Amino acid sequence: MGNLSESLVFHEFVAKELGINCSDFTLETKFRELTIWSSLNALYLMTRISEEEEVFISAAEIASCSTFSDIHHLIQEKINGNQ
Repeated sequence: MGNLSESLVFHEFVAKELGINCSDFTLETKFRELTIWSSLNALYLMTRISEEEEVFISAAEIASCSTFSDIHHLIQEKINGNQ
């Protein structure tokens, strides 16, 4: 797909992986408030991020996030070697 450290690419990646429209959420959306969000979707997204960027996101790290932007920042930090 591309570099998930870019906001637009990450937004499109999340929409595709969760099967929702880009217009249904923003990066500032609290993902737990989406009706489609579940622990299964969290695990799936963690796996796909790992496959796409070869960075590991743990369940605890996802649990510490509130918005898609938080997840995006976490990915950026890991890509840049800050975690």
